[in-house]
Amino acid sequence: MASADGLYLFMERAAPWFVAWSVLATVVTALRVIGRLRSGVAKVPDSAVWTELAGLPLTLFQSVAFVWAVAAGDALSALLFAWWGPGFIITVVAVVRSKRRKTSIDWLPLRVAISYACKLTYLAYIAVFLYRGMPGMVVAFSAWIINDQIEKAWMSLDADRLRRTFDDRWLFRVLYPAGLLTPLVFPEMPWRTPLLTYAAVLIVLWLAGIAYVARKRQLFVRPEDPGLLRKMMYFARLR
Repeated sequence: MASADGLYLFMERAAPWFVAWSVLATVVTALRVIGRLRSGVAKVPDSAVWTELAGLPLTLFQSVAFVWAVAAGDALSALLFAWWGPGFIITVVAVVRSKRRKTSIDWLPLRVAISYACKLTYLAYIAVFLYRGMPGMVVAFSAWIINDQIEKAWMSLDADRLRRTFDDRWLFRVLYPAGLLTPLVFPEMPWRTPLLTYAAVLIVLWLAGIAYVARKRQLFVRPEDPGLLRKMMYFARLR
């Protein structure tokens, strides 16, 4: 059977474009933060759309990658992309249907399995990207994740993953900001200087956001609304 080598080559070549989208998302978030601060609004409600904006192309591409891997006959690659590919689509469809029917989905019984599926899939991605020499994709994924943390900190006063690290002890979250520094160990990486510059900006904004949340005494405040799936590990506590 053919492998999905072409898929990974395409992804690495597309990585700068994924990062470029993240740059636009950073600018949008900065403008929203300025607007919120000027308006005097303490914080805004969580929004999955705004929070995940930086990773939208990456998220949508997972389903494309899954189909590509299946067409190439690469079962392992198909398995790699299954969770955030068709798994994501199925989840979105289920959520949309529940909203239209004005019903709710009880994620509680599945919360641990879903949480660890997300965690382990991310680790698998990073391992595969590094094994295949794809530093651009490591940066792209890290930029996506740090952007959503910046948005949540500055807009919703939510330290999110930092707080959850103290709750579930998933220390691998340190890889999220560390991934931004991948160009330091890949000197021949294309766009190395711009990527490192952007990484520095993101890390500063992220750390400043954490300091801002801490100053507002919200650092370890758990979410009140379990509406977003990323909060599912708190469902048992919130009900």
